Amino acid sequence: MHVRRYDYCRIQSSLLEAGHVERVITELDSSLMLDLALGRACFVWDYGSRDVVKGKGNPRALWYGLEFVRYALRKEWFPGTEVAEKAIAVTRGKRVDQDFDRKLTMLDRSTKRKIRYYRQFIPESVSDVRLIGVYRATTHDDDTEFYRSVLHANELTNELFTSDAPPSPRYEAETIEAIERLGKGEFNLYFSGAEEPAWLNQKAR
Repeated sequence: MHVRRYDYCRIQSSLLEAGHVERVITELDSSLMLDLALGRACFVWDYGSRDVVKGKGNPRALWYGLEFVRYALRKEWFPGTEVAEKAIAVTRGKRVDQDFDRKLTMLDRSTKRKIRYYRQFIPESVSDVRLIGVYRATTHDDDTEFYRSVLHANELTNELFTSDAPPSPRYEAETIEAIERLGKGEFNLYFSGAEEPAWLNQKAR
C-alpha cells in the first residue's frame, strides 16, 4: 500500500520490555506529536517477527507502547475533561490504569513539559487522541540490507509518488477510507487495548 506522506517514529520494544516508558515518550517524533495535537489520525506501522508471525497477537510497540502514549496524551492534553476522566488503559485484556498513572507521576518534569508543549496547538474542535496501529508479520527482522534497499527505493527515487497512491489520512473521510482499505488487505489494525478481543470478551461475560 502506497502513501503520499509518511514520517519516521521509532518505538523500541526493548525499552518497553525493560519498562522504560519515559524514554518512549522522549523519543516521540515532533511531527507525530503535532499531527496528533491537530486532531489528525496517525497510523503507526509495525512489522512483527515474534507473536505476530505465530498469529498470537500484535507487536509490543502497539499493545504497550501505543497504549501508554495514547493514555498519557489524553491525561495531559485534556485534563478535567470527560476524555481524561474516562480514559482507560488495557494491555492484553487487563486494565492497567493504576500502573500507567503511577508511571505518569514518575515522569521527569522535562518529559511532562514536552507533552504539554503541544497542548497549546490543540483546536477547540479536537477532543481526543487518534492513534491507530497497523501491523503484519515479517520475515525480514534484522535484515539490514532489505530495509536499506526499501528506504533508498522510496526516499531516493520518485517511485513512491504514484498517481494511484491514496492520500495521507488527514481528515475524517480520508481516515475512514484508509481504514477500510487496510481492513480489506493483509494488515491488522490496532485501535486500543479496550477494543481488542481479549478485553471485549471479558466484558461480555
